[in-house]
Amino acid sequence: MLCETERSANIKADLAVDSGQTLLDLGDTHRAHQLITQGEQLLPAARDKTCGVFLTYRAASYLDQKEPEPAAAAATEALLLARRIGAPRCVKLVDALLPRFHSYSHATGVPALLYLAAA
Repeated sequence: MLCETERSANIKADLAVDSGQTLLDLGDTHRAHQLITQGEQLLPAARDKTCGVFLTYRAASYLDQKEPEPAAAAATEALLLARRIGAPRCVKLVDALLPRFHSYSHATGVPALLYLAAA
């Protein structure tokens, strides 16, 4: 059972990321990234799977902005986390993003991400 402090942190984390996702849909990417990052930081370690999902959201939003370097960093972090904790859903979310990285094959971090994903 979660104590009130943990429950509050979970709600704040979810709210921040959900708000960030909504702002992404509305095109306010700068504030959206701030909220998603804030949500990730609020998550307790017990919610690593959720953090992996949030990281893939961030990677997708950076790809939408045509910013492959931070997208690759977020996707790599998500993939490493997902593999470490055994979270196949998170791995699938990253896998679904991989085709979007192929046109950025020379951007920093992208070759390493593609190699890691193929391993």
